[in-house]
Amino acid sequence: MKTLDPHDNCSITKLSDESLQFAYENAKAENLDHYFIQLLEAELLKRKEGCVY
Repeated sequence: MKTLDPHDNCSITKLSDESLQFAYENAKAENLDHYFIQLLEAELLKRKEGCVY
C-alpha cells in the first residue's frame, strides 16, 4: 500500500480551495484512480485541519 507522503511541489497544493473541492467531487463521481482521490482527500484534510477559528 502506498503512503501519502507530502508533495510540496505537487500541483494539487496550488489549487484554490474551490478548485480542490471541485476536483475531488468530480474524481469521485467519475470513479477516477483511487490513489489520485486519496491525494485530493489528504490535501482537503490538511487544509481543513489548518483552519483554526
